[in-house]
Amino acid sequence: MARLLGLVTLLLIAGGTAQAQAPVPSIDDYAAMANMSSVSISPNGERIVFISGESRAERSIVVYSLVGAAPQVIDGGDDQVLAAVSWANDDNLLATYSERRDMASVGERVDVFRTYVIRADGSRNWELSQYKSLANRDIADPDSMLVWQPVLQDNRGSRSAGDGVERAVGLFRQEFSRDRSARRVFIGEGGFNYVLNAENEPVVRYTTDDGEFELWANLDDSGWDRVYNENLTRERFRFGARRSDRWTGRMTNLAGLDATGQFGYFTSRVNDDRAAVFRFNFETNEIEGPVVQSDLADVGSFIRDWRTNAIIGVRWAEERQRVEYFDETFAGIQSQLEGFFPDSNVSISSWDQDFRRVIISIGGGQTSQSYYLLDRQSGEMAFLAGAYDRIPDESVASVEIVHFEARDGVELFGYLTLPPGREARDLPLVMLPHGGPQARDFYGFDPWSQFLASRGYAVFQPQFRGSEGFGRDFITMAHGEWGRAMQDDVSDAVNHLVESGVAASDRVCLFGWSYGGYAALAGATLTPELYRCIIAGAPVSDIFAMMNYETGRFGGASVTYWAEYIGDWRSETENISRISPALNADNVQTPLMLVHGTDDLIVPFEQAEIMAEAMDAAGKPYELVAIEDGPHQSYRMTVDNVRELYTNLERFLFEHNPPDAN
Repeated sequence: MARLLGLVTLLLIAGGTAQAQAPVPSIDDYAAMANMSSVSISPNGERIVFISGESRAERSIVVYSLVGAAPQVIDGGDDQVLAAVSWANDDNLLATYSERRDMASVGERVDVFRTYVIRADGSRNWELSQYKSLANRDIADPDSMLVWQPVLQDNRGSRSAGDGVERAVGLFRQEFSRDRSARRVFIGEGGFNYVLNAENEPVVRYTTDDGEFELWANLDDSGWDRVYNENLTRERFRFGARRSDRWTGRMTNLAGLDATGQFGYFTSRVNDDRAAVFRFNFETNEIEGPVVQSDLADVGSFIRDWRTNAIIGVRWAEERQRVEYFDETFAGIQSQLEGFFPDSNVSISSWDQDFRRVIISIGGGQTSQSYYLLDRQSGEMAFLAGAYDRIPDESVASVEIVHFEARDGVELFGYLTLPPGREARDLPLVMLPHGGPQARDFYGFDPWSQFLASRGYAVFQPQFRGSEGFGRDFITMAHGEWGRAMQDDVSDAVNHLVESGVAASDRVCLFGWSYGGYAALAGATLTPELYRCIIAGAPVSDIFAMMNYETGRFGGASVTYWAEYIGDWRSETENISRISPALNADNVQTPLMLVHGTDDLIVPFEQAEIMAEAMDAAGKPYELVAIEDGPHQSYRMTVDNVRELYTNLERFLFEHNPPDAN
């Protein structure tokens, strides 16, 4: 169980003393799961709940008392992945699990998330129906919470609502005793999404139907009035008989209301590119904004005050995390904390009903991930625990933001993690492109980068075109550019780091997972002269075989996504063949290691086998590391999975690109 420490003042936390360099943590230290995560405080401020345990078998839910009672430890179970825990009220918890199931309805094995209601004393638990979602806690009624649930609405004989049966949304008061104990509070009209006010009343609704967005309000309980509507623009992408539609407009959603109920906040793209925050003024029935926008990134992860349902701020990621609060009290605390922790991402993550006790999360900078308890009445802050307490702060490698320019003039950046105690000069470098590819890396403590840096390597994570969160134009810039401009971005990052003197030109290796694994194989076959060794994790090696797999999975639901990114593999066979690594194994010139989990549902293990067969046919040496029962996603990996990955990474890199030049 994570160890909770004593109180210190903000002033003392801000200070620091020089310490001797700590011993290098072991592979087991880095493979251990976070020993404190999903931390939140109960509504009455008397208890903290979090997930603890450094392995799947040790995972538990810990309920820690702030008023002197003994801690309660609830077994998290080792047959599912315990993903998150939070308070439903002062006596009940909501725990989210991920598990792998055979879904007969779709004929596939899939990963599903399930929510359980757990008594905080561990005395009982039951599974919340997958069709229900939390609407809000309700402190006024300690025996229940509010949930949304789909219902069938019988309108037969009704002229106004339509003569038929349609699916609608219902607001229910869910008893904590068992799943079936739910009382109806409100039934909405079919097709609408609803927004609650501070009294948990549905007062705003919206819909996008037949290419039209409609916003309705009932703020004074006088009946529903349509206050805004617009015709949306449909963009259609066709791939054979398949198509995907995207509706765009000034307003297509509503996240929630402010504390006064005057404004409704939503996101919309400026010039159809980057998402920004706008608001709808219900007094004037006009759109205002953008009220928050970025010149680099999409903005729009709203922060909600659970006590009032109010939108109080927004959090987004540029090179670093950015937070802007609309509430002055929260804004003041955020500003003060950022002053104390200038090199870290600071988040106000949980608070009690009186807003006296507040959980603070600190990540990045010279810490892995730390949690504090702020008492606003006394002004003191308690250090609770570090997420990775096997890795002391003095062993955390520093992370720098490095900007570079692609060969076609596109401005890019990435995260450079430097090995502790070494000058940023002529270093052995591991390039680490992310998966997705429509994903991104974030500033902070990245376990894979930190492990490699602890072994003496500089690690660079390039945010190549196609990365998520930097606007729609940045995404579409990558369409049709697998193995082309996207790969050029990775190569240009290597050249920049070499030319700036950070990396030695003959000591660069390329390691990636998923799409990053494809990028590693593309590096091995398209630009082998850049790299001393290649490590491809869960890689796509044969695009044609991969597309056959995707076409057969879930009825080909993701085929249009792949077609946008890759192109038409059915007709553009020559172009696709050029960027398909298994068809170009003859070009491999450097040591290659393939690493793949045998229980990967995203990129099947067959992809590694195809590349191995191609290497055999080309007479090229390679290694294939099959992680038994290993999944695709890192959050599903066991400690044994991660230990096997890290052990082979260290061995292979030490052999083919040792951290000390030779």
